[in-house]
Amino acid sequence: MDDVTLRPVVAAELAELAGLWGRADAAAGRHRSVDVEELAADLDDERVVLATDTRVAVVDGAVAGFVYTLTFAPGNGLERCYLMGAVDPAHRGRGAGRALLAWAVERARAQLGAPGVDHVVRVEAQEPDHATARLLTRLGFVAVRRTEDLLRPVEPLLPHPDLPGARVVPWPVARDEEIRAAKNAAFADHWGSTPTSPYDWDQAVHGPGARPDLSVVALDAATGQVVGHCLNHRYPADDELLGRREAWIDSLGTTRPWRGRGLATAMIAASLHAFAADGVTHAALSVDTESLTGAARLYRSLGFVPQQCAVTYEIRVP
Repeated sequence: MDDVTLRPVVAAELAELAGLWGRADAAAGRHRSVDVEELAADLDDERVVLATDTRVAVVDGAVAGFVYTLTFAPGNGLERCYLMGAVDPAHRGRGAGRALLAWAVERARAQLGAPGVDHVVRVEAQEPDHATARLLTRLGFVAVRRTEDLLRPVEPLLPHPDLPGARVVPWPVARDEEIRAAKNAAFADHWGSTPTSPYDWDQAVHGPGARPDLSVVALDAATGQVVGHCLNHRYPADDELLGRREAWIDSLGTTRPWRGRGLATAMIAASLHAFAADGVTHAALSVDTESLTGAARLYRSLGFVPQQCAVTYEIRVP
């Protein structure tokens, strides 16, 4: 094992770290470009303080990897801290990953501690990544969930289904807070979910990659209340890597009283029509394979097929 030195991330190296993360993803079979704006949005003082919540691993004078802790406000009886980052494929097996994870777990322990709730540290790894799985297991992590990325050609388009009592409309830009409340209600019974804060929702709706103009909501036809949402994202920088023009169905949810009425199908259909009009060729989404809502079955029935899988590992802390 080489000597590994840890130090905080500095803002001037974000572009270098974004490129490193992209190389690590590609080595794991996930081809995407990590936009420096995306990374900067996470490493914002509102969420992550560079001096205390980030570390870069340096091996033989070269940046070998980095990590940061991303903690979410408690909700639904749970406080979560996610460990985010990557190790450059050229430096794997030299101790950088172990040093970064060990530091990040201790930092997460210090950040967690809200009273009256459980505290968990989580990290996601692509499957199969046996080396990372072994390392996480040695550090006490347990695999708790699998998430699949699914893909579908936009064509053939899905027909717009009839929705008795509801209608699907373009994303109303003046109703972000109402949509956020509906999103939190829709995800209240999802595994590991906690309410999305106004700051995080603003980042999701208006931050890097966000395309509210390609997104839709479902409204109660009688009251006009938001009862479902489909927030979509687009990352043109990935097109050349992927060989297709891809848009992501990033957040899709229906409030509990409206489930089973076809709203999710209708919102996906409307999104595909919007994608086609924008020149998008493929639609992608991620799904919890054990979702109790039946989402995985629904997406397959609509023509989405699995592309790759990620595993969420977790360790509980006092």
